[in-house]
Amino acid sequence: MRSLRTALVSLLVIGVGTPAVAGDLAASVAKAAEQPTLAKPRASASRTPVILGTAMFIGGMATGLYAFINDRNGSYAEFGEATSSNKPLGAAGLGIAFAGGALIFLGTHGAKHAPAIAVAPGTVKVSKQLSW
Repeated sequence: MRSLRTALVSLLVIGVGTPAVAGDLAASVAKAAEQPTLAKPRASASRTPVILGTAMFIGGMATGLYAFINDRNGSYAEFGEATSSNKPLGAAGLGIAFAGGALIFLGTHGAKHAPAIAVAPGTVKVSKQLSW
């Protein structure tokens, strides 16, 4: 098996290095490097809401799953199993996970469409430019 891999790698190296097979690889690389890129740089996501949202999502899901799955009846199922889970804590955990998911979404998609908010003593100014 090792000799097969060695032979395959050597054939690939010879194939790329041979001008008849690979063409003029150096010239095409130089030509591609000279051409300007026309792609617009993508706006990066704001990291703070994404990191906070990720932490909230993970913590909320862990809390919710633990509260719904953990029954305090021991290791064997018995009567009253459905009422032994902590439903309010599970619902709160899932709510926090949902809020974390919303923060992740707003941090990655909503940053360029969000309104500008300015807070000063006695005033709050919200501005949004609409265009279509």
